Amino acid sequence: MLKECDVVILGGAFSGASLALLLRREAPDLRVLVVERSGHFDRKVGEATTEISGEFLGKRLCMTSYLANHQIAKQGLRLWFTRDENTPFDNCVEIGSNYQVRLPAFQLDREKLDSHLLACAVEEGAELWRPARVLDIGEDRLSVQRDAGTVEVRARWIIDASGRAAMLARKRGTLRSLDEHPTNAIWARFRGARDLDGHELRSRHPIFGKSCIASRAAATNHLTGYGWWCWIIPLRGGDFSAGLVYDSRLYTPPEGGSLGERLKTHLMTHPVGREIFRNATPVEGDVKAYSKLPYYSTEIAGAGWQIVGDAAGFLDPLYSPGLDYCSWTVRLALGRIKAEARGESVDLERINRRFRKSYDTWFRALYLDKYFYLGDAELMTAAYQMDISLFYLGPVREITVAREDDLDCLPFNGPMDSLAGRFMKFYNRRLAHIARQRRQADCYGRRNSGWRELGDGFAPDGRGVHSLLRGIRRWLAVEIHALTLRPMPAVKSEPVETQPAAAVQ
Repeated sequence: MLKECDVVILGGAFSGASLALLLRREAPDLRVLVVERSGHFDRKVGEATTEISGEFLGKRLCMTSYLANHQIAKQGLRLWFTRDENTPFDNCVEIGSNYQVRLPAFQLDREKLDSHLLACAVEEGAELWRPARVLDIGEDRLSVQRDAGTVEVRARWIIDASGRAAMLARKRGTLRSLDEHPTNAIWARFRGARDLDGHELRSRHPIFGKSCIASRAAATNHLTGYGWWCWIIPLRGGDFSAGLVYDSRLYTPPEGGSLGERLKTHLMTHPVGREIFRNATPVEGDVKAYSKLPYYSTEIAGAGWQIVGDAAGFLDPLYSPGLDYCSWTVRLALGRIKAEARGESVDLERINRRFRKSYDTWFRALYLDKYFYLGDAELMTAAYQMDISLFYLGPVREITVAREDDLDCLPFNGPMDSLAGRFMKFYNRRLAHIARQRRQADCYGRRNSGWRELGDGFAPDGRGVHSLLRGIRRWLAVEIHALTLRPMPAVKSEPVETQPAAAVQ
């Protein structure tokens, strides 16, 4: 049996469904086939978008109405720091916004979103084979196992949207792990978690209740510590997604019990985690773990094929960039297919080169050794102000104001954002170095209690410059303090007096 089409997409989750939907809308003459292995999507980790992927969902995919009715509007990112697990809840340092966010972002139940996007793609005219398993991939064809038997599919473009399975990258030998960033993750859904905006917490902690205007519960809340952080994401219907991400060089999670029990044990070591999860229980069968989180493909485009979404790579979930890279790589594939369908030539090596540069700059500017200073409120607040300000002034401004071409959408490839990337690499290295100094001087987290910094949020305009300057001032302050640091002297053990041994008779 032989099936011919123009575009075959391997995988029907977010990236595959988004590309199929956009192809049907923007290149309706092309025949699009989606091959999805699963009969139905399993429950995925709750996921937060940034303003980049929020714009892609709302404006490019035209999902604003769906998102308003079926997902939760995200109210920014909020960080919580503690000196130790005995720090009073009211004294935990809180960093975040005091007002509602200016640009749309969302807390997503990925199972529901992926199913909806795939249904929309089919409604727009994409063909769906499900369940169907890819047996082999050739230059312009693949073998697919269906219930009725094996089918040979011939297509002009083969698109890999298979997620972490990364079928094309594995077959081509281009998949690489990022050993410089040895992070692992455990996550689960919880029921019975306490509402940060609820009456109980506000009545027991009135100062906490009155100190912030925006909704805390609708934000992505991060608990932090040395070598680790936890996310807390609310989902439509009342469940919460919670996860632990840790650098295996610096932290080891609790032992014993199931993954869900180990995760809750860890959450209970943080005062904010205790308040939220004291009576919560992990949903049975909805707990997962990944080791070696970051990976990438050295090539994402070639003659007749391209890789999109998590199949192209993944970095770190701290700033929720996963769907950003999904949206960027989907746009790259869309622009490339439309151009080649018009008979135009596309520089595929340029796509690969720009992807490698973007991925490497994101890593070194934002994540390299960041887990050394994640748990220090002063250091991480400086990074938070500068990181997010530059994100708004760069990629967010580009996508919302400049609206660059699909084939030119990857960040850190232009003259200005390349300069910003070098600056970010520099201060990230400095903050990681100061964190090591503080550990040696026994003053790490020295100001991890008793204050809040609730600003007016970020914007892709002149207000972003003010936020950036605040971050730079805080960075300079910790640099000045670092000049006074001296390593703790090593403790010398006192010589032990011993009695002379008795003479051997």
